[in-house]
Order: sequence, then C-alpha cells, then structure tokens
Amino acid sequence: MKKKKIAVGAILLAIVVFICTPFSRYPLSLLIMNVYSAVNESESLMEEKGIELSVPGGDETEADDWYPFVMTFNADRAFSDFAGESGLRLTILYNFPAFDQLKGCSRLYDPHSPYYCGFYGAYLLSGRDGKGLPYGFTENGSLNVEMAAQVPRFDYQNLVLADFGIEADKQVFQWNVTEVKRDLNYAGSNGWTRVDADLTMNGTCHERDGFRRSYLQYGSPGWSPDDKDTEPFAPVNMKGRVYGKYFKEWDTGIFFYVMAADEMVLENCDRDILSRSSVR
Repeated sequence: MKKKKIAVGAILLAIVVFICTPFSRYPLSLLIMNVYSAVNESESLMEEKGIELSVPGGDETEADDWYPFVMTFNADRAFSDFAGESGLRLTILYNFPAFDQLKGCSRLYDPHSPYYCGFYGAYLLSGRDGKGLPYGFTENGSLNVEMAAQVPRFDYQNLVLADFGIEADKQVFQWNVTEVKRDLNYAGSNGWTRVDADLTMNGTCHERDGFRRSYLQYGSPGWSPDDKDTEPFAPVNMKGRVYGKYFKEWDTGIFFYVMAADEMVLENCDRDILSRSSVR
C-alpha cells in the first residue's frame, strides 16, 4: 500500500511539473481551442445559414508553419459597436503560426520569425436585414475596398492587441492598398475581388505581465534576451491580402484573408492553404 501511495504521489508530482513547464502549453492550447471553437461554430453564420465553409489548417502541409486547425469565433456585438451599426453579424475563422515547443508559445510573438504577427482565415458578414448589402459591399454587389480593410483592422486591434493589454491610443493600423484585381476565380467560384496592401501595425512581441486570456491559445510570450532589441508592441511592416465576394443566396459577404511580415509566407499560405478553401 505504501508503494502504491508513493507511485501515485510521483505521478501527481510529474503532472504538476509538466503543467508548469513550457511543454504543457501546446497540448493545453489544443484542448481548450478545440472545445471553444466548436461552441462558437455551433452559433456561427455558417450554422445559421447552412454555409459549408472549409479552410485548411496547418496539419495539411508538411512544413512546421501554422497551428494544426482553423478556429471559429463570433464577434457580432463587438463588431456592431465598432462599425456603428446595430445588428451586424460577424463570424471569424482564423489561424496563427505554429508553436515553438521549446518556448511553449506560438511564433506569433517571435520578431525574428518570418511568421511574426501572421494570421489567415475567413470572415463572414451579414445582418442588415434587407436594408442593404452586408458590410464591406456596395449596392451593386462589388467590394468596397476601404470598408473591407476595416474588418481585419477590427479583428487585429480589438480581438488580438486589446487582449494583450495595449491601450487603444497606442495602437497602430495603417492599410495602404497596392493592387486591386476583380472577377477572379477563387475557392471554387468566380467573382472574387482581391486586394493587396502594405500594412503598418503593432507587433505582438511583449514581455508577460500577469495572465491574459489569449495566452491559453497562443501560449504566454516566450520572451528571451534576443527580444530585448524589440520594443513591446513596436510597429512592424506587413503584407496583407483579402479576397471578398457577396453571396446573394445567403445575403452574406465572405472574405478570405492572410497577413504576414514576410511576403513569401503570405504567398505560400495563399497558394498552399487558403486557395484550397471551399464555400458551398
């Protein structure tokens, strides 16, 4: 009996030690985000309108590039407040850079990684109840380039940066359009508009100061001496790309997006992952 108690105690101690190490953060993230994403998906625009929208995750490529699966989050009220219009619906599908297992966090935080601040995924917008096309589109169904830029701005500033603790008056997000292409074939259908842009926005590199809810998914920042040359949340130049299309059958606007500090990362993500998405 004494040996059994010692064995149980050793197992519990090992579990506690594991939880306190960086190596526990990745499996914890996978567990939490699987459940949290499933709850949001059950209340999403896809579920409400019968839209089958699939975006591949990082487990679909051989490279150690992105998190294994794409997550779902609903930001209806927050986006309505941001846009100044009541009743808007916004469902976000998103993915972020893969974990650095030694640091126990996503490369999202690493200013020396080509995946720094990188995200990709999709937005679904609806909710004007017949009073006009969804946010981001003109009355004739074409993409409003300037309005479309506000969706990733809202996402990055209100849902990413704010949860890291940076004050609103210190947030930076500049979106300068460099090219617009219309009537493209993408994700299995015609009629998409692609917008390429240069971005300047706050980086995510910072030193942990207490607990943040976002640390459950990204891990807490793996701050190292190499990062000391980077000011917390220092602005960084990025590349951004958005594909947008209005779907009349669902009265819903759908955007695919990717942004990355490294242009090759953006191109590879678009070609190898995002373009393999489907909408049915």
